[in-house]
Amino acid sequence: MILYSVLIMGGIGLLCGVLLLVASKFFYVTLDPRVGDLIQMLPGANCGACGFAGCAQYARDLVGGQAKANQCRVVDDKTLANISSLLGVENQGADRSVAVLRCQGEDGVARKSAEYAGLRSCRAAALSFGGDRECSYGCLGFGDCIEVCAFQAIRKGDQGLVVVDPKKCVGCGKCIEECPKGMLLLIPSSSEVYVACLSEEKGKKVMQACKKGCIACKKCEKACPAEAILVEDNLARIDVEKCTNCGLCVEACPTGSIVRRSAGVN
Repeated sequence: MILYSVLIMGGIGLLCGVLLLVASKFFYVTLDPRVGDLIQMLPGANCGACGFAGCAQYARDLVGGQAKANQCRVVDDKTLANISSLLGVENQGADRSVAVLRCQGEDGVARKSAEYAGLRSCRAAALSFGGDRECSYGCLGFGDCIEVCAFQAIRKGDQGLVVVDPKKCVGCGKCIEECPKGMLLLIPSSSEVYVACLSEEKGKKVMQACKKGCIACKKCEKACPAEAILVEDNLARIDVEKCTNCGLCVEACPTGSIVRRSAGVN
């Protein structure tokens, strides 16, 4: 009985081996050697900023023509040029973006409405009456976005807000997906001016909650020569396609809710 069992199991194993060998030959797909070269060039962070599952998938789709060479936001200009050269396509340059925090409600600027004693998580705090600040639109500062940033571009500030390092930020957008209040925004790296407020409350209520909130006075809208600013729903919004970074809106804003990226909270 033991001998028969051994022979039967051995036969099954041999049959399975033969079937696998035949299948591997039948379904064999020749891999373009450029895929391996591209994987070596790409950062290997698998951050998903390119819109693909990971660097390997992105490399395969690059070779297959389903992706563009400048979709990776992590590679430097030299690597992008090498990727374009390997693929035999024109180097269109990288479309760089950087994340900015749409809030200046740090300690001493935004009023607190309560003392939060729950789980130190933005998502948990947001579910608890919107957090501990009177402005329900403000940054909670617990740093859920920090945990998902693969490039260590976000840190906790000293005054209750998170701080984005524009030199490390690659614009992958993971922090934006993670923030329960949508406090972070991606803007082109060439854009210097942005609105560091997200409140859509009326001016009087904004001033009661935060000293640096947008009060929808429209002074920025009137000061902009490029007509790049529109105040709607009690909040100033900048069209980055029209904005020339002249800074006149920054000077016109009475509360300082419009800032230059080089001089703002980020």
